[in-house]
Amino acid sequence: MNLQPLVSIVIVNWNVRELLHACLKSVYEQGGLPADAMQVIVVDNASGDGSAAMVRDGFPQVQLVANVDNVGFGRANNQVLEDCEAPYVLLLNPDTVVEPDAIVDLVKAMDARPDVAVIGCRLLNADGTLQRWTGGAYPRLLNLMTHNFFLDLLLPAAWRPQPLYLDHDVQEDIDVDWVSGACMMLRGSKLGGRLFNPDYFMYGEDMELCHRLKLAGSRVVYSPKVSIIHYQGASMKKQHGDVLLSSLKGPRQFYRQMRGGRGLRAYDIVTVSGFGLRWLMYRLASLLSPDSGFDRRARSSQDMMRRAWAILRTH
Repeated sequence: MNLQPLVSIVIVNWNVRELLHACLKSVYEQGGLPADAMQVIVVDNASGDGSAAMVRDGFPQVQLVANVDNVGFGRANNQVLEDCEAPYVLLLNPDTVVEPDAIVDLVKAMDARPDVAVIGCRLLNADGTLQRWTGGAYPRLLNLMTHNFFLDLLLPAAWRPQPLYLDHDVQEDIDVDWVSGACMMLRGSKLGGRLFNPDYFMYGEDMELCHRLKLAGSRVVYSPKVSIIHYQGASMKKQHGDVLLSSLKGPRQFYRQMRGGRGLRAYDIVTVSGFGLRWLMYRLASLLSPDSGFDRRARSSQDMMRRAWAILRTH
């Protein structure tokens, strides 16, 4: 039996009991490491669906921290990061399913690169297609405009700035500015007390942490050789109020932190206009092809446009 685990796995959960069960099952059955090589910690953010009880009853080997309030993603991770016993820490969303040998392959990738502080992997939709928001470059006005106005589909590669999100399914490991906190392996020795910024409730904190680690001289790497299925947005569908704005407010907060507020109004206008353009395109497509699913995309884009507009009006 290992005296020290190889990897500490931290899962922050909110009201996705069945997905959390599937995630934990995949960790133990498909991750590629024996149970005694993993320290698995679940931080439950005051779920009302019996998630904490499910972990206690179904996975007694898991360390459970049951919060009385929803403290967000970064703060929940911070509660346990300093208590992680392994040299590597894998942050994993509860709405993920580990593909065969994914965890052991991430450990091997870190072993081979001592100068790397963070490694992310391919996040896949349920149908096996790539989720572009797995990682990318820091948000800047140029790459924000390129993404929001579909210029990445129109401009030659040589003319495009470094993409905010991956613009194609790369085949080799690449250095990036940030990787998604949905699956993020950290080297404990590189953290040096650098935890998530508690000012971020949800979204954007992964960019901010990667930024600080890179400033300290470490590398952030995206590896397409490892895949995780990610049922993205499962928790967010159950959120309400200001929490729903987190997906927009988090990256905006990081942009403001990086740029000191310069160009923030332009950032807001580009964001609102981008969702407006998507709504218009999907709406027209739904009229031409009513049963194609474009109507759902149009409603989603319209909803995000309204949320972005609410942020612009507030700030």
